[in-house]
Amino acid sequence: MTGLVLIDKPAGMTSFGVVARLRRMTGEKCGHSGTLDPMATGLLPVMVGRATKLCSLFTEGRKRYTGVLRFGLTTDTGDITGAILEERAGMPSEEALRALLPQFIGAITQRPPAYSAIKVNGVPLYRQARAGREVEVPERTVEIDRLELLSYDAAGKEAELLVDCSKGTYIRSLFSDLAAAAGCLGTTAALRRLRAGRFSLENAVSLEELEAHPEGLEQHLIPVEQALEFLPCYRPEEFFAVLLQNGCAVAVKKLRGLPAGLCTVWKGGVLIGLGDQIEKDGEILFKVVTHL
Repeated sequence: MTGLVLIDKPAGMTSFGVVARLRRMTGEKCGHSGTLDPMATGLLPVMVGRATKLCSLFTEGRKRYTGVLRFGLTTDTGDITGAILEERAGMPSEEALRALLPQFIGAITQRPPAYSAIKVNGVPLYRQARAGREVEVPERTVEIDRLELLSYDAAGKEAELLVDCSKGTYIRSLFSDLAAAAGCLGTTAALRRLRAGRFSLENAVSLEELEAHPEGLEQHLIPVEQALEFLPCYRPEEFFAVLLQNGCAVAVKKLRGLPAGLCTVWKGGVLIGLGDQIEKDGEILFKVVTHL
């Protein structure tokens, strides 16, 4: 069994936990792309079988989230599941909050939460935080394409926002920074991923449904060929296809119709893998960099 299944991750489960349950269900190697926090819900693409070789590829791409920012407190995890560090009354008006949003659109610098999967000195930050070790978390530049206020609840001290962003964006950091810019405290009360790259939550299935009807798993499995349709396709002549399939690199000047950049490589009607151009000893070569 090989392909990609889109899971609607439930709250309270780690991304690894989702993968473990699918591994037991399929009996195949599984891997996910784009970790979701345990408290977060929504789209989690999971690769099954040989498709696990493509995990890093499917991690790329823009993301879309809806999230709830709760004002008046901060926590050690940056979300509502953590221990409260500080409480202070205060919430910006709806007009003031809307006026702040443009400041966070475009390329921004943020510091990931201490409780995150980013590794410092080879150790994930969340492990170091749980051990009580203080670690300097490096800042990073991310891109926010869209930041829109969906609803405002003065009584509940909450605001729901829609975020379109680049890979590597931490919504928990974005929300706490937004609250700080308003002169308030704030933490993430809810988070749901709607899109990851070209994949949408609309096409996702719950773990409960899959476990209740395991015989229907294959109908939810997206074939690798379909999942890679966004890449250009290259079908070399038979002679060169055999060389590429066997791991050889071929001089680009010998190949006809070769697309620029990463592409799928086919031998007849069979997908060999992903190909790309490389440089070796001053010569530009083409080879299959990921065999499927």
